[in-house]
Amino acid sequence: MKKLKALITAPLLIALLFPAPTAVAADCTTACLEVRVENGQIVVSGQKGNGPKSTKVVKKVVAVKKVAPKKPVVKRVVLKQPSAVVATRKPVVKKPVVKKKKVVAKKAVAATSIADRLTKLLPTGGVAYQPAFEPLVHVPVVFWCDLPKIFTTRFNIVGEVVDVTLRPSFSWSFGDGSVMSSTDPGAPYPNGSIQHAYLKEGTYLVTLLATWGGTWSNEGTIRAVTGQIKTVRVATIKVVSAPTMFVQ
Repeated sequence: MKKLKALITAPLLIALLFPAPTAVAADCTTACLEVRVENGQIVVSGQKGNGPKSTKVVKKVVAVKKVAPKKPVVKRVVLKQPSAVVATRKPVVKKPVVKKKKVVAKKAVAATSIADRLTKLLPTGGVAYQPAFEPLVHVPVVFWCDLPKIFTTRFNIVGEVVDVTLRPSFSWSFGDGSVMSSTDPGAPYPNGSIQHAYLKEGTYLVTLLATWGGTWSNEGTIRAVTGQIKTVRVATIKVVSAPTMFVQ
């Protein structure tokens, strides 16, 4: 008897300690959400439910069949009289039978699926520098852009709240072959961290490449945003040499 109880109890303990994996259905009965970045904007798509999306009553009209009239039947009557007279009866024309139209109305089905797509542009900013007029060679020039270090926004889509957080990274090209990478957009003097000194006078094209990426969250679950946005800003700077004065 004890052996029988042991045989029954062992599989039960295994089932409780190691439950069988449950399959997760790939459907949108709760909510299917997607956040990506493209063409300089954030794109949020959402769908909830797998049922029909329309509540309109669809009426189906059945085609009417027309019945062609029968040809009239003419009967000849011959009379045996001195003068033979052939009398004809008037043809009897039957009216065509036309069936009435039948309209079949389908019952309205409540919509059980909703979908939406929302977009929002990312902030844009230009490149600035100090001194703003003809900086000198061998003197550091301070650069910055007016982009934020972090950008947050919220979407309300298909009854769900989606929070998006994006951060830019910056790549500076100063036009003389020198480059610098940072996560700081820089700032005016005296707090500017993006500085560069030119060794020769001339006109230079400064290029700023900002690459955006980040995460989005819904009901406490955080996921990565699909794709990246890259924006380019340029500025032209003219560097001059310092005048030389000889004092006797």
